[in-house]
Amino acid sequence: MDSLLELNRVNTAREIIRKKIQNTGRNSIYDLTGLCGGFEICEENLKLIETYVGPAIFSEKLNNAGLGHLSGNSKIHNAVCFNRTSSAILSTIMTLSKSFEKLVHYVPEKPAHPSIPRSCKIFGMEYFESDSLEEILSKIDENSFTAITGATMDHKVVSEEIACKIIDYAKSKNSPVFFDDASGARLRKLYKESPALEMGADLVVTSMDKLMDGPRAGLLAGDKNLVDEIYSEGLKFGLEAQAPIMAAVVTALERFDLNNLKNAFERAEKVDLSVFEAENVDYKKTPTGFIIKNLSEEKLIETALKLLENYGIVTITAAGMPGASKNIRIDFCSKDAERISDEYVINAVLNSLK
Repeated sequence: MDSLLELNRVNTAREIIRKKIQNTGRNSIYDLTGLCGGFEICEENLKLIETYVGPAIFSEKLNNAGLGHLSGNSKIHNAVCFNRTSSAILSTIMTLSKSFEKLVHYVPEKPAHPSIPRSCKIFGMEYFESDSLEEILSKIDENSFTAITGATMDHKVVSEEIACKIIDYAKSKNSPVFFDDASGARLRKLYKESPALEMGADLVVTSMDKLMDGPRAGLLAGDKNLVDEIYSEGLKFGLEAQAPIMAAVVTALERFDLNNLKNAFERAEKVDLSVFEAENVDYKKTPTGFIIKNLSEEKLIETALKLLENYGIVTITAAGMPGASKNIRIDFCSKDAERISDEYVINAVLNSLK
């Protein structure tokens, strides 16, 4: 979809949200994107969100909490924060493109998040993407940088068996492994999968607002030398997180509770979607909700905007960034989901599809 059309879509969604809040208040909006968001900073840290003082304090706290969240080893790993996960990806590819000619990317289901191929294009790096293990292994060599997506934009999770095979093979070819675990770092815990760094990945990035109550920021962790190189490149271009974001990320990491995700997981398992089958609506359950798929992009966007206008339901399809999946994903991992019934959501979707 054209980037200007994407911007028009985003602006339309924002206008609807703005008007609804002005007319009927925040409680008339139900954000079911799964990008929970949050910017909580304790009183003590509020006094420290200064340009240079803040990072001096929060970088250490963030490193400790970040390695804890991603199961890193402080002897060999560091964790740093970027203003977006996409910024961390951009900085990683900018750095690795100096040493490697191509990026070989495994996704459990195509397509990949657009930030990865777009970053490769900027730095002239050859890009190959596949959801076939055999194809991926055939492309990995000493000239390649290997990437694995832990969970797709529609929340399809990589199997640990496949991830380990790719990591082990990449290691044998001296190809560093980068794990794009934006939401997967938490989703995969529901399936008791091993964290990326424990599986042997050199780098992992995760988003602080995906399935957790943090700001829209990217937490990058991994090999100390690689992380230092990537972070130093990011600093040159203002990609790093500033003090207020760092402080909010520390709070989010320290307060993260997997039980919230487990509750959404249980709700998604129990929700009765048989009415969709009766109405010939193509859907698929996800770990924390469901998606409506296999409609034209125009129909999906039209439906998502109706959901927002008439029922106050915010989806990535309506309000998400350019390039994001247009399948309508309903995610119960949000504070707003607690205020809304399954019946309300299902009826809203059915009526909006008409």
